[in-house]
Formats: sequence, C-alpha cells, structure tokens
Amino acid sequence: GSSLSPSLSSSSSLSSVLGEGPTCGLIPIGGPCRSVITSGLRWDLDGTVPLQFGGLVSTSNRVIQPVVTIQTSDPILFTAEMHASPRNEQ
Repeated sequence: GSSLSPSLSSSSSLSSVLGEGPTCGLIPIGGPCRSVITSGLRWDLDGTVPLQFGGLVSTSNRVIQPVVTIQTSDPILFTAEMHASPRNEQ
C-alpha cells in the first residue's frame, strides 16, 4: 500500500501512486534539519547542507521516480502537489 505522512523523521518512503507531484518540498519543523538525504527527486539532497529558514528550504523540487526516499536527522514537513486522479509525468 501507499502512505503519505505530513511530517517525517528518520527514514520514510513515499509512493506516488495516489497522484502526488510532480512538485514537492521539504521544510524543516521547529528548527534546522541538520541532514537530509533523498532519492527519487529531480534535485536530490546528499545530507551536506542543512535545511533551515534563512538558508536552504526546498519548496520547488520535483518527483521523478515512483518512490521517493527521505532520510532526516530532524523532523521535516514533506509537501506534495495533489491531483484529483493519478497522472503520468513524461
């Protein structure tokens, strides 16, 4: 099955079968997120740059794979564009 969690910590996988994307974002909650490592996004993060307000906040990334994997050191909010029905992105 697929799940979509509004906030993520540690490691989570998200499936886009419900019609999420392609636009998505990763936003720190309650303070900086020291490390974020992603796969399945157009601009994957490698954990070397913290997400923080006044610094990097990822609000306009793109889902390019059927499964997005996110590993974080601190809580973040994952945002995704939602559609009434699933879409196929080319």
